[in-house]
Amino acid sequence: MRRLKKCYPAIVMVGLLCLLVVGLVYSADQSPAAAQLPRSTFDFGRYTKNKPFRLNTLPTTRFGPPWADIVTNPKSNMLECQGNTAAIALCYYSGPGPTTPCNLDGLGIANCTCYEIPAGQPYMVDINAILNLDVYLRTVAACGKDGDKCLPNGTRQAPVCDAINSNTLIPGADLISTFSLYLEKRKKEYPQFAIQPTACPEAAYAGCMTAPCKRTGKKDPTTGLPLVQCGCPTYTGPYQVGTSGQCDLGGNYVWSAAYTPPHNPGN
Repeated sequence: MRRLKKCYPAIVMVGLLCLLVVGLVYSADQSPAAAQLPRSTFDFGRYTKNKPFRLNTLPTTRFGPPWADIVTNPKSNMLECQGNTAAIALCYYSGPGPTTPCNLDGLGIANCTCYEIPAGQPYMVDINAILNLDVYLRTVAACGKDGDKCLPNGTRQAPVCDAINSNTLIPGADLISTFSLYLEKRKKEYPQFAIQPTACPEAAYAGCMTAPCKRTGKKDPTTGLPLVQCGCPTYTGPYQVGTSGQCDLGGNYVWSAAYTPPHNPGN
C-alpha cells in the first residue's frame, strides 16, 4: 500500500503524458481544412438588414477566399451572362480618385465608387468569387467547379446570372458588381478605359466581384454614366489591376483588383 502511494504521482504523470501524446496524434490526423477555412472580417448587414443571406466562405480556390477574386482559368472561370434585365456595376477601373475611388472603411470593406452599366449589356462573373453561398453551390452544380459547362464554353446560362438579373444575389443591393467590356469598347473615345493589366506585389486590395452596390444619384461628367457605391470586401495578397499604372495608391486608397495565378495551375 505504501509502495502504491509512493508510485501514485508517477502513475498520474505517465497517464497525463499518454493523454497528451494521444491528443497530438489525433490533432495531426485531422484535416487542416477546418482550421484553414476563410473567415470573413466583414459583413453585408448594411445592405441585407434582417433579410436572409449566407455569405460564401468556402475555399473556392487554394489561393484565397471568394472575396480574393481569384481566376485560375480565364477561359472557363469567367461565366458569360446574357439577356440581362438589370443594370450592373463596373468596378474594374476603381481605386484612385477623383471619379471612382476605393476607400478603406476599417471594417474589412472598401467603399468603391463604380460605373453603372445599363441593362441589356452582356457581362461576366468569376465563378470563384460568388459571395452568396446558396447561389455559388447552385452555380457549381450546374456549371462544374471551373464553370466550363456554362456559357461561354457550355450551352446553359449560369444560375448566378439569373440571380443577378432578378436582383436576388444580395438582398438590399440596388445592383451587383461584375465585369463588362462596355467601357473597354469605347477606348478610342476614352483611352483611359483600355485594358492593360498591371501585376502588383502582396498588399490589400478590394475584391469587388459580386459585391453589393447602391445608387448615389450622381453621374460621371466624362462618360455620362451613373455612379454607384459598392461595398467591396478587402483581401491581402498579390493582385493585378486593370490598367497600367502604380500599384500603391497611397493614403486610404486601394485598387479594385483580382488575381490570376501564373501559368493557371488550377484550383
